[in-house]
Amino acid sequence: MKEYTTKDYSKNDYAMNDYTTALYIRLSQEDDNAGESDSVKNQRDLLNDFVSKHPDLSASKVLHFVDDGYSGTNFNRPAVTKMLEQVRKGKIQAIVVKDFSRFGRNYIEVCGYLEQVFPFLGVRFLSVNDLFDSNNNQGRSAGLEVGFKTLIHDLYSKDLGVKSMSGKIAKTKKGEHLGGTAPFGYIKSKTIKNAWDIDEAAAVTIRRIYALTLEGKSYIEIAAILNAEDVPTPLKHRQNNNTLHQVINGATTGMSVWRKENVSRILRDERYTGKLISGKMKAQAYGAVKTKSMPKSDWIVVENAHEPIISQEVFDKAQANLKPYHAKTLTRKNTNLYAGKLFCGHCGHGLRRYGERADRPNSKTKPRYICRFSMELKLERCLPEQILESQISEVVLEALKVEIALAQKAKRQAEKRSNGLMGKHDKLLAKQKQLSLELERSKATKEQLFEKFADGKLSKEQYIQVKTEQSSNIASIETEIEQISVAISDIKLLGKNDTKCDIILPYSGAKEVTKEMVALIKRINVYADNRFEVIFAFSQ
Repeated sequence: MKEYTTKDYSKNDYAMNDYTTALYIRLSQEDDNAGESDSVKNQRDLLNDFVSKHPDLSASKVLHFVDDGYSGTNFNRPAVTKMLEQVRKGKIQAIVVKDFSRFGRNYIEVCGYLEQVFPFLGVRFLSVNDLFDSNNNQGRSAGLEVGFKTLIHDLYSKDLGVKSMSGKIAKTKKGEHLGGTAPFGYIKSKTIKNAWDIDEAAAVTIRRIYALTLEGKSYIEIAAILNAEDVPTPLKHRQNNNTLHQVINGATTGMSVWRKENVSRILRDERYTGKLISGKMKAQAYGAVKTKSMPKSDWIVVENAHEPIISQEVFDKAQANLKPYHAKTLTRKNTNLYAGKLFCGHCGHGLRRYGERADRPNSKTKPRYICRFSMELKLERCLPEQILESQISEVVLEALKVEIALAQKAKRQAEKRSNGLMGKHDKLLAKQKQLSLELERSKATKEQLFEKFADGKLSKEQYIQVKTEQSSNIASIETEIEQISVAISDIKLLGKNDTKCDIILPYSGAKEVTKEMVALIKRINVYADNRFEVIFAFSQ
């Protein structure tokens, strides 16, 4: 399982309290299979031992950054990202790794950091097993040796990745389930490795959905029936069975109700017939994060890979009853100006927009919003009427007028207050300057006392008395200067213009709503009694 940690191993007292050493540890899934030598614990012990034997490092503050389960072929790793962020901020002065491959296997990126980034930022880089210390390379390139070793790691990683993928494909073709998550209706077998067993409680729901489809029920009707009978959704089922960690995409919050999307997904999933289906998505390039959809002809499909919940005959009949699925995007005439901003004030769900479409040029339908949540669940509708986009815009313009009026009033008050504070500010500055001169004179007098004592012009008692008086006077002046500095800072803060004014005033007199104006809005709640609540991002 992928994880990353950062732990502070700082000591109480440092001779180098402004120097920080980062120990970076990485373990990929392939490394994990290679044995114990590259384990997180062994890497941590090796680096700690190395640091303890180098006084210039052991005296510093030590931070541990761990990427467990992440490939070194790219730098999209949480811990290394956090470490490099602190490096750029000047919070880390040295980095120690077991070897170059722990930091990264992409030789171009690794050499870029060693040759350009770290020298520019003044960061020392040490690789224990490679006997490399950038301090020993001052004034010259990290060299051919570093580039060659990193290139070897890169090529090795790519070769290992290809072999690993080939092994996984071979296992998949044998009917082994290598994914970490079983779909709703199945659970990972506790007795057979890489196998699925039927989750009978969930399978009952799946068979019911297919039966309702064969009766001619639509997605929405099936969802309404399941909600009326209080049938647990896939999310709720996993919560009830303590398998929430298997939920895909981290969807662990929100109202757990059946939607037409849940029903559609189950009805189109051919894995319920006992087939293993893999290879729908593929990385665009080796080590890349982005993926692309693969044509059906390239999928890996294995018959009878697990026990079926429904027969192929039932699945085919269900498909015949479903509306054809077309993965196409309709071109809209108008973009959704209020995307992510409009919500139903009753159920809290986002409102869905229906606008003019390019494929229907003669349509007189105006852009509008409705709450489909209650409609899909066959509940009493939250918003009985459709809300026209033009109506939303009128409300937004009116709300902006109110905010602009408040901002203008606040600006006038701020200017009046600022004028009054300027006189006080100038007096405090003059006083601070006067005290600074007095402080310099007192310090100079104090420094001359010892000379007078040494020349016999002052007795020991006189020297101690006058020195004490001068020290007390200096402390008093310094305290007064500090108090004035605080007062000046407070005046500057009070005299600052309200940033809200600067943000909103440019839209004074606006006749139509723009994207820039909508960006100032955090949320708009719409209620059935023709009431709107506009919440601005800058509102107190």
